[in-house]
Amino acid sequence: MSIDIVLSILEMVEKEDLDPHSGKLFAYVYETGDENIRKIAQKALQMFGEKNLLDFTVFKSAVFFEKEVVGFAKNLMHGDVSTVGSYTFGGTESIMLAVKAARDYYRKREGKAVVPEILAPVTIHPAFLKAADYLGLKVIRMPIKEAKADVDAFAENISEKTALIALSAPNWPFGTIDPVEEIAEIALEKNVLLHVDACLGGFILPFFEMLGEKIPLFDFRVEGVSSISLDVHKYGYAPKGASVVLFKNPELKKCSMYVDVSSPGYVFVNQAVLSSRPEGPLAASFAVVKYLGVDGYKELAAKVLSARDKIYRGMKNLGFESVGKVESSVLSLYNEDLDLMGFINNIKKFGWQLHLQKGLKDFNIPDNIHLALSPVHESVAEKFIRDAERAIEMKPEVDSKQIFALAEKGKFADIIKGIEEGRIDSSVIPMLLEAIPEEMAVELIKNVVIEWFR
Repeated sequence: MSIDIVLSILEMVEKEDLDPHSGKLFAYVYETGDENIRKIAQKALQMFGEKNLLDFTVFKSAVFFEKEVVGFAKNLMHGDVSTVGSYTFGGTESIMLAVKAARDYYRKREGKAVVPEILAPVTIHPAFLKAADYLGLKVIRMPIKEAKADVDAFAENISEKTALIALSAPNWPFGTIDPVEEIAEIALEKNVLLHVDACLGGFILPFFEMLGEKIPLFDFRVEGVSSISLDVHKYGYAPKGASVVLFKNPELKKCSMYVDVSSPGYVFVNQAVLSSRPEGPLAASFAVVKYLGVDGYKELAAKVLSARDKIYRGMKNLGFESVGKVESSVLSLYNEDLDLMGFINNIKKFGWQLHLQKGLKDFNIPDNIHLALSPVHESVAEKFIRDAERAIEMKPEVDSKQIFALAEKGKFADIIKGIEEGRIDSSVIPMLLEAIPEEMAVELIKNVVIEWFR
């Protein structure tokens, strides 16, 4: 094909997507509205996109960039001279390295006879379950209290099998920060590693604190925290994928690495899960971090706080309440007088993309909507509230009664077709699957995905 034809196909396909810069998404992208960030990031991606992080002795720029980005993250998390880290392509990869480090550290001490366990609240990110599945660990999911990890449950369940405690700052579903200080005391007493998943909060909570927000301690200032993950491609505003995992000391990082010296080809050294990786995202992370600096990040954090306050106040006036305490960049809102499926499908007509989360009945948490706020939302907050009010007043074309009626009749094909056509929001899937045994639900989803990409 000619260049023009290929470019025209790209333009045609792009029209199927929502505009990531519009401020109408509340997940997946973290938009600042600053064109200079995009400009400098794209230039870095282009300059270093063909260089390979696999061999940093050939592309020595990778060493420079990684030391700079990891160093910035280390300072944010109050690391000391012993703190080391690795650059990864996303939070899941960072978490996998933390889990591998915990597993190998545990094996050095206890041997391989026992399956190591991870203690984590039900709100922990699924990446920990994925890592455990890949690496042969078992996750014990703990109850929550007021949308945070229940300290007493950890004290009761920690055992000689526990290789790692995993907490969130904040958790994704509700935006609440787990009681890291209290649970770290338990971990210290039992000599168990503790990882803080700050993928969402690591690049914004420190700036909230600098702006005067009261943020519970969660970083290396807490004795007992052994590793932390934080994503540069979230509130660091770098392109995907960019994350950092920090370890309290070099011994833990060594447990996260993979090295092979037996191959006849070359010495195989991986600091991350992936081997060949383009250097572009790392260079772009460096460029954005240097462009913004602490003062730039503080300005953007102030915009997020302003957006949060405007939207939370406006939604409260419309009858919504918060699940748990509002203390991060996430709002998790419920309205027991409103059909949330219908509301989400209505507001989608105005271009807004929200996410519906199923409630946790065992912990008195109702169905709710999830909003991860970015700086760009500060300028569109009032419009969002106006459209939310209109969406409440509209009679929905699709609501929970219709969806569950289809599900009861076994008409999942009709539901999937509705999702593909955009008439039904995909966020209804978790609620539909709740009534199906987990293994059956997993198999169903796998079948749907295979058909989608066939």
